[in-house]
Amino acid sequence: MKIKIFTVLFLAGSIIQLLLPACSNRSRHRLPKNFTYNIFKDSIKAVVYDSNNDETNIFDSTIFTPGKDSVQNLLIQIDSTWHHELSMIESMDTLLRIWKKNDQYEQSDLESIRENLKVLDSFLIRKQVADSGKCSEKDCLLYAEVIKQNQTMYLYLDGGLIDSFSVSTGVKNRQTPVMSVRPSGPLFTKYTSKKFPGGNYMGLGNMPYVVFIKGGYAIHGTTPGNHNKLGKPASHGCIRLHPINARIFYELVKIIGVSDTWVSVKDSLP
Repeated sequence: MKIKIFTVLFLAGSIIQLLLPACSNRSRHRLPKNFTYNIFKDSIKAVVYDSNNDETNIFDSTIFTPGKDSVQNLLIQIDSTWHHELSMIESMDTLLRIWKKNDQYEQSDLESIRENLKVLDSFLIRKQVADSGKCSEKDCLLYAEVIKQNQTMYLYLDGGLIDSFSVSTGVKNRQTPVMSVRPSGPLFTKYTSKKFPGGNYMGLGNMPYVVFIKGGYAIHGTTPGNHNKLGKPASHGCIRLHPINARIFYELVKIIGVSDTWVSVKDSLP
């Protein structure tokens, strides 16, 4: 009997030893094959960023204050606006589009709305929250560390520092809180309404590459008027990035997934 128990324990121990390396390397397998960060970054920088009409920014308005106002209510309003706008676009008369070429929506506009709606509908219906993954901070495949003292985001991939970006966190009376979290989502791409002025607010127009990290706080690209403020506190509580850098982070989160992503906001370096 003792021999049988010993044999079972020995086999169990052997299986655990075999599984442990696989678990510890779980996130390593999530990087795409032959992924090279510099090539990935260059491909994004090569895309010309359209800054036309980028004058306002939803999170820089006094209408919504991260950490105070309900992000759930805001997202529901955005969702309703997008559904209304998509319905209007799809019901446009074909002849009218020909007559009023300036009012025609390009395929890229429709794709942006549909992509954002798909993400937002899923988030609201399922009430998704951050995946309860096992990793945290630098143990995650993608780790962003925001240091308010020097207004810099340090980007780590697979435990190694790969980049750093200038940011703008909250001003004195609207401080970005210290936090260490897995992003809660959702994620939105840039979309600016061409037909409905209200879409620029409720549609997150002029708000490129948004990653909600906690409640109403988000990491996002900022408009040209704010580019010269990067590197010093200037926001209403969110974390601003140059649109190119915001897209780099956004696309990495999409590739890797929130379950293997972590964001820390700290007052200063250790």
